[in-house]
Amino acid sequence: MSAYQNFTGMPALPVELDFSPVREPVMWNGNIVPDQYWWINPLTDQLLSDKPSGKNHQCPSFAVMYDAICAGVEASGLDVSNIQAKFNVASRGAAFSLDILFKKYTYDSIVGEATSMKMRIIDSHDMTFRRHIQAMIMRLACTNGMSAVGERLLIKQKHTLLSDPEKLGAVVSQYPVRLEAEAGLYKHMMATRVSKDEAIQFARDELASYRTVSGVKTNEKSVEEFARIWNSYAGLGETGYRLYNVLTHIGTHVTGREGTDLARKQIRIEDRVADIVQLPRFRQLTGLPLAA
Repeated sequence: MSAYQNFTGMPALPVELDFSPVREPVMWNGNIVPDQYWWINPLTDQLLSDKPSGKNHQCPSFAVMYDAICAGVEASGLDVSNIQAKFNVASRGAAFSLDILFKKYTYDSIVGEATSMKMRIIDSHDMTFRRHIQAMIMRLACTNGMSAVGERLLIKQKHTLLSDPEKLGAVVSQYPVRLEAEAGLYKHMMATRVSKDEAIQFARDELASYRTVSGVKTNEKSVEEFARIWNSYAGLGETGYRLYNVLTHIGTHVTGREGTDLARKQIRIEDRVADIVQLPRFRQLTGLPLAA
């Protein structure tokens, strides 16, 4: 994955993502398979997906939607004179995420530490991720992207809105103010005691458990890793805010074996963490009001 770089405006789309996918019919024993197609990256001549798509699937260039998003950000009036951004590109150029830190928008006085507004943009050609834009607060001390515990500032799979700069700008322009309310919720978590045992049990049940045909199982290595990260956040005390930071740390700091598609893995894990911190059990444990 790439590192953050400084910009004085929205960054350009990397050249490895700036292509128009080419559609070719699926062949079997020399014959065309009806209504089945491969989408190919013309820059590398690689398949964008290991599974063919149907005749109605469209695969426009990333540039089409990204240009509309950039125009929407401009229409929003957000200050982009001091931003940091990084692209994470999945294998074969089949998907990407873009993280943008808007350094002009901070919540330090509310949270009590260095923070910044973060926007994440995700798109894919292989249908593994739905196109979306999300806003959150970035805790700069540990570079955690803090998945929203209040209102989920997320636009997902609304291609009409995402392709309309004026409508998109109207939504994005509200992100800085709406994140102030999000930051205010951190105080509730900071004031709520959560013991290490309670935190580990929560992680065991909600983060490390998975279903198999024979029943629910627990990934004990994930539980051990959670406990290790919990210990590293001792400075936050035994609080709901510490539990929150451990979870968002797991979603932000992703590692893997050689050959692992880290960009794709991070998107999956962050999405799961975003769902976990919206659970009624998490909200009750950390002192947050239950969602209406």
